[in-house]
Amino acid sequence: MRSRIWTLTGCALAAAALSTAALADVGWGAGLTWTFGGPKPVSGPALGVKMFSTDKEDKAAATLGVDYSFADRSLRPNVGVAYLGKDNIYLGGDVGYSFGQQGLNFGLGAGYVDTRKK
Repeated sequence: MRSRIWTLTGCALAAAALSTAALADVGWGAGLTWTFGGPKPVSGPALGVKMFSTDKEDKAAATLGVDYSFADRSLRPNVGVAYLGKDNIYLGGDVGYSFGQQGLNFGLGAGYVDTRKK
């Protein structure tokens, strides 16, 4: 069962990356997320990469990402929204699937994003 989830997650992320990479103005970034909630509530930091629906600063964007959660020592694919601010900084929130908890949890994060001026 676990290998099937890994396969489906990998295929979904690859398809999303390939389909949106064809679109102009996709942004990429990395940052820290604080995760909380879930079926076995464990709070803690996670480090990950994200793809943003736009690379323009001072805009809102949809996100697709993968984090490594230090709290439950597992990968955490996620989707969410973020605000791309000035100086290549983003602030966002997301919902992810924790493989360690075997369920959904939430995250709030910030980090670097490669943006362009409007």
